[in-house]
Amino acid sequence: MTEGFIQQGHTVIGCARSSDAIDKIRHSYGAPNDFTYVDVANEQLVKKWAEQVLEKYEPPDIVINNAAITNYPAPLWEIPSKEFSDLIDINIKGVVNIIRHFVPAMVKKKRGIIVNLSSGWGRSTSARRSTILCF
Repeated sequence: MTEGFIQQGHTVIGCARSSDAIDKIRHSYGAPNDFTYVDVANEQLVKKWAEQVLEKYEPPDIVINNAAITNYPAPLWEIPSKEFSDLIDINIKGVVNIIRHFVPAMVKKKRGIIVNLSSGWGRSTSARRSTILCF
C-alpha cells in the first residue's frame, strides 16, 4: 500500500514496531514521506508520535490501521496469557490508540477517512486459531 500511495503522488506518514522495517522503508522512500518506529500498543508512544506528526503536517486525509499479530496455532486455552495479551494490545488497543490521537484533529478539520484492516483469521473457524480481531 505504501508504494502504491507514493507512486500516486501521496505523502505517506507511517509507523512500524520493527526498527529494521522502518530503516528499510526510509531507505526506499525519503522525504516528504516520514516513517517512525512506534509500538501502537503503547499509548504514550502513539500520543507522542501523533503530537509530532500533527505539529509538522496537516491532519491526515486517511488513517489506515494495519497493525496486527496472530497467536501461535493452538486452542485458546493453551495460548499463554502473555501472547494473548500482546494480541489484544496490538490488534485492538493499537487501533484505538491511533484513532484516539489522530481523529480529533481530523474532526476539527471536518474531513478524513479511517480504514481499519484485519486478518481473515477473524472469520476463521480453524480449531487451532483463536485470533480476536476488531472490525
